[in-house]
Amino acid sequence: MFKNERLNMIIDALQHKKVMTTTDLQKQLFVSGSTLRRDLIELEKSGKVTRKFGRVELVRPDNIELSYLFREQEHEKAKRYIAEIASTFLGDNQAVFVDSSSTASFLSGYFARLHNLIVITNGLRLAVELDGVTSVKTFVSGGRLRAGAGSILGDVALEFFDNFRADLAFLSCTGVTKEGVFMSSEEQSSVKRKMLTLADKTILLCDHSKFETKSYYKLCDLNRIGAIITDRAPEKEMLNYWQKRGVEVLY
Repeated sequence: MFKNERLNMIIDALQHKKVMTTTDLQKQLFVSGSTLRRDLIELEKSGKVTRKFGRVELVRPDNIELSYLFREQEHEKAKRYIAEIASTFLGDNQAVFVDSSSTASFLSGYFARLHNLIVITNGLRLAVELDGVTSVKTFVSGGRLRAGAGSILGDVALEFFDNFRADLAFLSCTGVTKEGVFMSSEEQSSVKRKMLTLADKTILLCDHSKFETKSYYKLCDLNRIGAIITDRAPEKEMLNYWQKRGVEVLY
């Protein structure tokens, strides 16, 4: 089993039980004690779990933005699935805003298949992936690089986006509830909000772990979202709530 798979399995297990003993985790993953210990150390350094007296607890502080590298590994299979569905909205001769989220970065391979596509982003890694893709015209915002996040933020970035309009905006989030869409960073919220204001349609890329999760910064109300793409059907009550507000839900 690859390390990324183990890390995701640990998080998934803790999302169900919140607190587990290392012995129970080891049995569930069928790994050695030393392997589990190394994985837990990495997760603890990333701010996802805490370890104490042979027990492991999931930590989800709403105001902490995780590093890009960890976010890229977390729920990777789900994010690739979401990107595949999102690609059906793409076509030649479009202009699209793409945020710096790890989920949106999986769209890069689909961009390369199109002609005369314009991509406007504040995502450093997406920009690097599109370097050399001659069929895509890529614009990258100026601003302050947020260390570890792969995001270019700040007032300079906000002013940059005022120079464009787009057919679509692909955005991710920290959580989504009946009250709206939420982020863990005020700066990230500001850039994403600017994108959705300047796009004809906003598509939210949101894996199931973000359902019913609220954070400190509200990105927008649900009526600002044209479609939500996820990897698993939400609870029927939430699905009906979204659809009654005109949000297309794909999974």
